[in-house]
Amino acid sequence: MSLLDSVSDAIKTKINELDKQVEAEQAEARRKMAEAENEQARADIQSEVKKNVEQLQSQMADAKQQLDEAMAAGEDRLKEIRDSFTTS
Repeated sequence: MSLLDSVSDAIKTKINELDKQVEAEQAEARRKMAEAENEQARADIQSEVKKNVEQLQSQMADAKQQLDEAMAAGEDRLKEIRDSFTTS
């Protein structure tokens, strides 16, 4: 497997993990909304979920940007990108 393939696979794995976290966050929000006793509780849940999902989406965007960089990068930069995904 080439270095580019290795880096690409690591980034894609991270993106998939983040996507699953978004799905889990949304499922948990639906569960909490069903149990919420009043409008304020629902609003609080929606606010919390929105914040969490936005953070995850930002991380996904960063990972996708690094994937784009990896596709155009030289070997030294590829190693830096790979290391950032294998140590986090």
